[in-house]
Amino acid sequence: MLKPITFALILGVLLSCGQTKPVAETPPVETTTETTTTETVTEETVAPMVDNSKINWMDFETAIEANQTTKKFIFIDVYTQWCGWCKKMDASTFMNPNVMAYMNEHFYAVKMDAESKDPIPYKDKLYEYKQYNARSGYNTLAVSLLDSQMSFPSFVVLNKREVKQGKIIGYKDANAMLQALKGFVE
Repeated sequence: MLKPITFALILGVLLSCGQTKPVAETPPVETTTETTTTETVTEETVAPMVDNSKINWMDFETAIEANQTTKKFIFIDVYTQWCGWCKKMDASTFMNPNVMAYMNEHFYAVKMDAESKDPIPYKDKLYEYKQYNARSGYNTLAVSLLDSQMSFPSFVVLNKREVKQGKIIGYKDANAMLQALKGFVE
């Protein structure tokens, strides 16, 4: 029998799986040093840092908002919770250091659950979940981006003006994904 604390930890991990919202900020790390500096750090002396040890995934709305200030391509990973190949890409292709660095440099990376029931506002329209038959339903933005061809994993690339530039369909290893991404950027 599980102890209440163990059960709570397992439940917390299970409930956090699949969330696509980015973490707003990282918790502070306590450090101690024996030396003291008198250098003053201002906003001008701190360069923006990109963590290339992982892809900086965000939700669609956050990517669109970020693109208003700094233009980048937008890479949308359209997945489902039950898609085994989607999980394989998360565990292999998207963990490749070259893919992570290239993606973070050139793209806002979006995770979009095609079956999400959360509405997504975009360009004066609200994209909502729609039940298509007794067994399946999809968010209408995912349906629109994939031109109603609902296969997973699928990836959509928007250019810097948020116009659909193309799709990448199916599982891709790191080399194939890098080649596909470079085809959109170069």
